[in-house]
Amino acid sequence: MCAATFVSLKSSEINLRVGPGKEYPISWTFMRANLPVMLMAEFNQWRKVKFIDNTEGWVHQNMISNKNTAIVTSEFTILYKNASESQPIAKIKKDVILKVAKKDENWIKVEVNKIKGWVKKQDLWGINEE
Repeated sequence: MCAATFVSLKSSEINLRVGPGKEYPISWTFMRANLPVMLMAEFNQWRKVKFIDNTEGWVHQNMISNKNTAIVTSEFTILYKNASESQPIAKIKKDVILKVAKKDENWIKVEVNKIKGWVKKQDLWGINEE
């Protein structure tokens, strides 16, 4: 089985449809830009995506960015200066969206509110494996 591919949503109001086309009803509307979603399938200009809570549906390809973002899944995670439990910089709460900058095995370099640092991979959802 191939590794999951994550993408992010471009804008803060994106309709999730039950099928690949505007003729299909809207099942959900995402209200957060940069939200990570898992790419499940493609059909013409439509992409089937899955959110962290297993909500699935179709969005137009223009609403998707290849920018890798991640969402904090634990109650909080610590942002460290280096890829180790060295110098803590900040505490980041659950559901905060982070911009992924670099991967190093169990550590992910991220940026949030112009602050850069490293967090444990296990505390995040949305990390591309390749």
